[in-house]
Amino acid sequence: MANKVYRATETPITFKDSGGTKVITLNGLALGTGRVSAQQDRGAGSLAALHEVKAIVQWTSAPAVGDTAEIYLFQSDGTYVDGTVGTADAAISSDKRRNGMFIGAVVCDVATGSVDMCATFQNVPISSRYYSVGVWNASATKALLASANVSTVIVTPMPPEIQ
Repeated sequence: MANKVYRATETPITFKDSGGTKVITLNGLALGTGRVSAQQDRGAGSLAALHEVKAIVQWTSAPAVGDTAEIYLFQSDGTYVDGTVGTADAAISSDKRRNGMFIGAVVCDVATGSVDMCATFQNVPISSRYYSVGVWNASATKALLASANVSTVIVTPMPPEIQ
């Protein structure tokens, strides 16, 4: 009889202004700017290769439908960091995105501020021990909502499980 292969959901890693696993300051992120999170250490040994990434973004009042927030992954072996973005929560320039891995974009689907815009990205590969997430506010008109912890990124390891 053949084995079934399921996905095993491990402990989510949350990236937000405060109270999460790692800090990324998204409170009031201006249009045309970005942030990179503090670096997450996944530890040594066998680790999940695939992850689910969920991004929740709120823009300020009356964002334009179609505005986007781009989500990036920056990996590191402990010496070299993709995009040389560093290991702490910090601002990043548009050029630093070029050497990060584009995960996907959260797209504004209603012209109402202070509303969760959510997108989930599956089978995101993370192969390095260390990683950070980046968020680029690609809106042409609006900043992210200036309220702590309403915009966040959640990374959940999803290794395969043989039954």
